[in-house]
Amino acid sequence: MDREEFETYLNANSRVVAIFRSLALAYQHSKNRQRAISKRWSETAVASSVDKMANQFIDNVYDNLKTNIKENKFQPYESWVRFIETNEVLDSLEYSVGELEFEE
Repeated sequence: MDREEFETYLNANSRVVAIFRSLALAYQHSKNRQRAISKRWSETAVASSVDKMANQFIDNVYDNLKTNIKENKFQPYESWVRFIETNEVLDSLEYSVGELEFEE
């Protein structure tokens, strides 16, 4: 499974990315309110920052899983799905992200 397939799988089978984005957006808005009025970011800049944070989160999860999954070269996608389902990775991710607090 490549990175794009993984992101698609995450979005189709879990709310973890949506939860992460929601927390990241609240964090970025909080940071933005602390800036001087003349230095505050536009909504586009805030959204861009949230996108970067979400992409980095997905990259990190993907890289961590990649080191633990032994891909069957004939069925690489199925190897990933089997590992994710067997180890309840999505439930664990949702719980972890729900507990996440960003540092100011």
